[in-house]
Amino acid sequence: MKEKKNIWYLLNKKGVIVLIIFCFLIIGIFGFFLYSYIIVRPYYSKVLPNTYLGKYSISDVSFDSLNSIVDKYSDKILDEKITLLCNNREYSYSYRQLGLKIDKEKVIRQVIQYQNSLSFFELYDDLVNKEKNSFHYLFSYDEDILEKFLYTLKLQTDVVKKDGYLSIDDNRNLRYVDGIDGFSLDVQKCLSILLESFQTMNFTMPISLVGKVDKAINNEQYKSIDTKVSSFTTTFNPYISRATNLKVALDYIDGAIIMPGEIFSFYKYAGPYNKKGYVFYYEYVGNGVCQIATTVYNAALLGGLEIVKRYPHAAKSPYVPGGLDATVASYSSGWNVDFQFKNTYSYPIYVSAYAIGGEAHIDFWSNKDAMGGKTYSTESVQIGRRGYTTYLNTYQNGVWISREKIATTWYSKD
Repeated sequence: MKEKKNIWYLLNKKGVIVLIIFCFLIIGIFGFFLYSYIIVRPYYSKVLPNTYLGKYSISDVSFDSLNSIVDKYSDKILDEKITLLCNNREYSYSYRQLGLKIDKEKVIRQVIQYQNSLSFFELYDDLVNKEKNSFHYLFSYDEDILEKFLYTLKLQTDVVKKDGYLSIDDNRNLRYVDGIDGFSLDVQKCLSILLESFQTMNFTMPISLVGKVDKAINNEQYKSIDTKVSSFTTTFNPYISRATNLKVALDYIDGAIIMPGEIFSFYKYAGPYNKKGYVFYYEYVGNGVCQIATTVYNAALLGGLEIVKRYPHAAKSPYVPGGLDATVASYSSGWNVDFQFKNTYSYPIYVSAYAIGGEAHIDFWSNKDAMGGKTYSTESVQIGRRGYTTYLNTYQNGVWISREKIATTWYSKD
């Protein structure tokens, strides 16, 4: 009997221990829930910690105070910048400049609705783990104001297409300028893009705007022109009306481009010699343009180019050696006396024609390899009283290699 009594005693003792443990467990669970409730309960009516509207903290603010808090940050938010990308350029504007306004009701509603959607345990987990909650700005906007803004922006973004071209600087040096693509902002498509962006309210990345691109034409042959291959200068009296005719003729041929195999016609550019700009001198309008034709003739010879048409004056010209002149003329019947040369290079030739004081300059520009390392000089030899034979000397890399006859000229009068 004594042994049986001990067994019941032990069983009763274990039961008491289990009961005590169970009681502590119940108390612990109750205590946990009570503690959790105490922690969580305030956040049924105020914002969770570590909560931000954009970069501005709205943590631990009562729901009732959210209106004033959003008001407090509104000016700062509206002054923040948004980046627009357009035609490879960036434009920065504040939300205010786009006509946006903070939609306070939507901002407050999104915060409250988010917290109300969380269960008790989700709220507790958020509090314990200190999760960061971020909300985007929500704006109200007027489509008409946005459209006006885009039309104003269009004045900055639009570019008129400019094809590649050759440019002479103040020192008469030539360079090729690459073309510029044209661009026209598509206001209606951009309006749709902005409105869609305002729906997502994610402005951390630039917003790309669109438009129509008009590709510029870049002439690869023009790009090859990089060297002054020949030049010639004649002098004149700058104080008489004849000088006007020389300058006008220079202006007409300045910038002429002769492609490989093409024939340059002086008359095509500068004639007829009674057109706008030419004045009467001595016997007729345009008197003096022959000097410019002569200057071009000598530049062509020094460039080793093929002379197609060349006619001498009746008398030797005072501004070049005998036999190195070229005359031009035009008549009311349409008949004309022309000077022509052919571009025998594999590259285009650009004619730079200009006057400095009493000097008429003609420069031929082409590629550095156009003449194949050759240079030229002219020579005038008098034969009799009114006759001249002209020669072209050729040099290869500075070494004389040949002398060829250009022409024999006989003048009919002194």
